[in-house]
Amino acid sequence: MAKYELVVIVDPFLSDEEQNAQIERFKESIVRRGGNVINVDVWGKRRLSYPIQKKQEGFYAIIFFEGDMDNEALSAIERALRLNEAVMRQLITRVPVPKPPKKEKPRKAPRASAESGGHEGRPSHERRTYYETRSAGDAGASAVPGDKV
Repeated sequence: MAKYELVVIVDPFLSDEEQNAQIERFKESIVRRGGNVINVDVWGKRRLSYPIQKKQEGFYAIIFFEGDMDNEALSAIERALRLNEAVMRQLITRVPVPKPPKKEKPRKAPRASAESGGHEGRPSHERRTYYETRSAGDAGASAVPGDKV
């Protein structure tokens, strides 16, 4: 079964009872369309990064659910949320299935050779070449012959 996450921002001026009733409506809407609610995470009132409907705050709730739902069922849930006047924003995303960890390949022991020049085990494109460095004052002093310094 696929897992989904529904993030809803509800009007912050609703009372606590009304906000809880809205969350229950969201859960019922999911169950009615063949989903199974796993977890509800209520964040509460948070400041918005930009005003929505001339409001600076919103009541956040995240609902995790799973189910073999087709696009029609997900579209019906989104439509019901859009038509609800208390909902300021909503977003349904599919939670990706975690990939199993990769097995590490055993590393080969580096070969020691006289040709490598102190770069044992490194390919030729990773070898560093060191150059003589001088300060800016040293470089400028001999740049112009015959110039008085």
